[in-house]
Amino acid sequence: MPLQELHLAARIPKGEVCEKLAHLISLESVIESGRTEANVAQEVVKWCQQDGFHSELMEVSEGRPNVLVEWVGTSPGPTLLFEAHSDTVTAGDVADWTRPAFSLTQEGDRLYGRGAADTKGNLVAAYMGIRALMQETEGRFPGTIRLLVPVDEEGMMTGIRHYIASGRARDVDAAICCEPEDAQVCIRQKGALRLRIEIFGKMAHGAMPLTGNNPLPVMAQFLVAVAEEEQVTQQTLGFDPFLGWPSITPTQIEAPIAGPSGFNVVPNSVAISLDIRTVIGQCHDTIRERIQQRLNEVIRNANCSLEDGHIAYLRNRLEEPICAGEFSSQLVVLDDRPVTDTPMDHPLVAAVATAIERQLGNPAIYSGVPGATDGTWLWNAGIPIVTTGAGNRYVPHQSDEWVSLQQLQDMAAIYAIAAYQFLTNARNANWEEKS
Repeated sequence: MPLQELHLAARIPKGEVCEKLAHLISLESVIESGRTEANVAQEVVKWCQQDGFHSELMEVSEGRPNVLVEWVGTSPGPTLLFEAHSDTVTAGDVADWTRPAFSLTQEGDRLYGRGAADTKGNLVAAYMGIRALMQETEGRFPGTIRLLVPVDEEGMMTGIRHYIASGRARDVDAAICCEPEDAQVCIRQKGALRLRIEIFGKMAHGAMPLTGNNPLPVMAQFLVAVAEEEQVTQQTLGFDPFLGWPSITPTQIEAPIAGPSGFNVVPNSVAISLDIRTVIGQCHDTIRERIQQRLNEVIRNANCSLEDGHIAYLRNRLEEPICAGEFSSQLVVLDDRPVTDTPMDHPLVAAVATAIERQLGNPAIYSGVPGATDGTWLWNAGIPIVTTGAGNRYVPHQSDEWVSLQQLQDMAAIYAIAAYQFLTNARNANWEEKS
């Protein structure tokens, strides 16, 4: 069937989009609240049963299953994977919401609720788009379409890592990551390197700080060094046209690392989290080494001040001079995800751009993902990716999260057209060799 003969809009009714999304939003899949993604997974399975599609649950950890749905065409061809995660971040303080966080609220074209944009709305769009394509073509297309609904994208991405480790991704030729990106063709994603820095001192009374070693001022000096490192990095690499600036962002601080704190107690330790986002041209091993060098220098200077500086002088003036020992530290790598970069001339990029132009009537806009998604692991496994979806990219993880209903309907059609375009035109050398 020629592309111009596909008429999908009537097969993607807005009423059903709202109904499906409303039910998903009501199923809280926020891990921080002690819930899991199991109910969302079961809901997708129910859709498949109602529509006569085969689905498979893949247990990642207790009560946390991935869902895999597969549609096989009538002739051989490539395999295209759609990926849309089932978890959401916490709603935070619900008092900050002007609408219910876990109940869909429609106001004109806007649909409000946690996960509306990131990414339960796009999960609905992907499923309904592929279903519409199956209905329209009666499965007459080459190759295979898969929809993976993994757990834990907002955490350590164990769902996508489990899928890859299972070997089920080995025959995937390309993947579309369904995330809120304003229907742009995102060919790059920032890398993510997450570090935990721990500095150890000696506990003491807040009224007698000289009897201990306070690690908090040392951590403050380290944060100054981190800011300097970020500035050097940005000046060296400049502004990436798709990804923006590289960054090194302190996000969490704990003092002490273990045990309760006290207002009048000098902690014996402090830990800080660094969320490092990288662009093309950066090496994560080099970044880690430079952060380690900065940390070593700060610790060395802090210990020198204990021996030779003002603190040493004051300690010697105590009735009972003491030696509180030295500061020490360690750097722990918590997560390491690469930058992704799919070439502009890849068949998947062309397919998504064609779909957007056909559905929206405007030239496709090329961009990059400012964060990191499950796609980083697919890319790391050798699978080219494009990220696109409905939703303003600045709305996720905020209160009053929302998505445009019209954009969801358009995106469902875009996903369907992109799949058909890729599968019918991507009998390229890579696929032929794999066959």
